[in-house]
Amino acid sequence: MTAPLVQAPVRRPSVRAARLATAVALWVWYGLAAVFLFAPIATAIAYSFNEGVAGKQTSAFTGFSWSWYAQAFTDPTVRQATETSLRVAFWAAVIAVVIGTILGFELVRNPSRVVRRLLAGLTYILLIVPETVLGVSLLLFYTQTRIPLSEFTLVAALTPPSISVVAFVVRARMLTLDPSVEDAAADLGASRLATLRLIVLPQLVPAIGAAALIAYTFAFDNVVIANFLSTPVVNVLTVYLYGTLQYGATPAVYATTTIVFLATIVVLAVAATLLRTTLRLRGRIR
Repeated sequence: MTAPLVQAPVRRPSVRAARLATAVALWVWYGLAAVFLFAPIATAIAYSFNEGVAGKQTSAFTGFSWSWYAQAFTDPTVRQATETSLRVAFWAAVIAVVIGTILGFELVRNPSRVVRRLLAGLTYILLIVPETVLGVSLLLFYTQTRIPLSEFTLVAALTPPSISVVAFVVRARMLTLDPSVEDAAADLGASRLATLRLIVLPQLVPAIGAAALIAYTFAFDNVVIANFLSTPVVNVLTVYLYGTLQYGATPAVYATTTIVFLATIVVLAVAATLLRTTLRLRGRIR
């Protein structure tokens, strides 16, 4: 009789090797995504130093020059558009933070379930309405009501989408708060206003700060709505840059975008540092 055949054991990869392969795949995917997102920005920064030909940008790098940054700072059109963008984005962010914080609070703490659902529906509508539809609708509204286009109308147009973003950020933070802390404050004799000011708002500071930065970025970078409501007198930087691309961009446009990008990074870094310092000091005091 022949001996029965014994099947050789199947060697399976170890769990450690599988985790290592997964980690490597994720890092490769992350690297590809980062290159896809940041390669255009790096290209724009590199070509902001291109000398160009006859004041126009070229696909070939013709030489290194700092002159376009000087032109970006001294060009009155660029300076006026930048100042308008900063003012409009600031006021749009301030209004969005005030209204959005109240809205985010009510989305969680309003005692009526019907009111909460109604507010949530309106907030979602503000976020999902296409910017083209909103821009055209506001332009028709201002035309029919004979309201002249100005910075005020531009701020009013850029604020609604930012309100919804702020509301959802604050709502997400409100859902993580412990209501028992507020109940304890009420048991100790604190009024609702004192509880809101001394307990709720300090815990919302990080969320409000993050929401304010997002709202400011949304308003500053918006080109669709601003394109419908800009005028030769009231023109923002995004619309100006978009217009220059249609007639052949100069290296000064790339220099301007580089300055805006670096300024945004600096503002975000300073805001993150201040927020971290505030939270650290608050933790020490407690």
